[in-house]
Amino acid sequence: MHTELTAAETQVKDFRLKLGDEIRLAREKRGYSREQLAEMMDIKPETISKIENGKFTITVDYLVRFSIFLDYEFRVIEKH
Repeated sequence: MHTELTAAETQVKDFRLKLGDEIRLAREKRGYSREQLAEMMDIKPETISKIENGKFTITVDYLVRFSIFLDYEFRVIEKH
């Protein structure tokens, strides 16, 4: 069971990094600095930095806010 947990933790970290990259690319595509987006979302720029670098456990609430302010659609896709 320990091996399964370690594999799951690795997948979570990998997904967090991938999601952070997607958010950073969407932000940069719209020409926003971290500071500008943080001000729009009423959060700290450090939080955006942590999310973009995969060091923050993002909530659905943050994901929806990024979607609104970056005009970006996040999708959940079933793995095959």
